[in-house]
Amino acid sequence: MKNIVKFSILVLLSSLIFCSCSKLMGYSVLLWSEYDYDLNDGEVVPVYIKSNISQTYVIGTHTDGERIEVPLWKVTEPVSKGKVAEIAAKYAEYQHIYAKVALDGLPMRESAVNTSKQVYRLRKDEVIKVLYKGKGQPVMSGGKAMEGDWLRVLAKDGTMGWCFSYNLRLFDETEVQ
Repeated sequence: MKNIVKFSILVLLSSLIFCSCSKLMGYSVLLWSEYDYDLNDGEVVPVYIKSNISQTYVIGTHTDGERIEVPLWKVTEPVSKGKVAEIAAKYAEYQHIYAKVALDGLPMRESAVNTSKQVYRLRKDEVIKVLYKGKGQPVMSGGKAMEGDWLRVLAKDGTMGWCFSYNLRLFDETEVQ
């Protein structure tokens, strides 16, 4: 009987050890900062689990291997360690850059063209994450091209699209905290 109990305890401990050491899925770039865990946008994080049910990834933090759940939209699709550096470079120019919307109803578009389908309407003073600059069709007003750039942006609910920068007030999150 003692041997059965010892064997059962050994099996239980072994399964706990193996379950807690989840296999690494890959690496992702964090798109929206997680202040509570000292994780900034643009950082590369390890990804362990994807839950389609709760629409989250389990990612690693800087703190002693601590793992946290984040919504799927907050990180890029996990890739190998070799590929993630290239993806991180795409977001590097606008790391820590967010924008406050200056105009109520500002459209977020499917592509960097003023006539493309609207995917979201931004509210005045809404804060969005600027991901990177793109090339698009100039936005015209009174026969003249307006000043600004097409920016790939991310809303706080995970909606991603293109927005012309004219009605955005860009700021560095590290200077505001």
